[in-house]
Amino acid sequence: MTSRLSPLDFYNYLLSKDITFFTGVPDSLLKEFNNVVLKNCNKNNHVITANEGSSIGLATGYHFSTRKIPLVYLQNSGTGNIINPLMSLVSKDVYAVPMLIVIGWRGEPGVKDEPQHVTQGACMEELLKSLGMPYDILPTNLEETKNVVDSALNTIKSTSSPYVLLVKKNTFSKFNET
Repeated sequence: MTSRLSPLDFYNYLLSKDITFFTGVPDSLLKEFNNVVLKNCNKNNHVITANEGSSIGLATGYHFSTRKIPLVYLQNSGTGNIINPLMSLVSKDVYAVPMLIVIGWRGEPGVKDEPQHVTQGACMEELLKSLGMPYDILPTNLEETKNVVDSALNTIKSTSSPYVLLVKKNTFSKFNET
């Protein structure tokens, strides 16, 4: 059996890096992480939105009011909803808003998934590249995850722009609430 990343360890590492605001649209691949956020995050620092574009807008407002880096989570089918706010609001050429975006990668090539996710999943990396969006794939090992998060945060801070972490199926272990 392949090792999986503890969603609580991931959440706690984000907190240690001063990422304390979370917003987004829940996703089945992010379910365990979403459960950790729901259970542990102060309700003033976690907002589930009606759509992904609203999450980007809310994260932008959070950054403007605090100067801190927010985290937005979504399923990759919601990527279309974030393109306009990313390009016309958050872009380094507009308001240069730093944020960490965590995207559940449904339809990842070579991984069995529902038919409606296959097309979006197949072009996910190329879509991010065409948007000029730096990204990485979230590892299942905590030490590697820390390195990826640190690198992402360095890029976010040096470019004052978003960075995407793609989450593959079975990345997170089950969250044990006890």
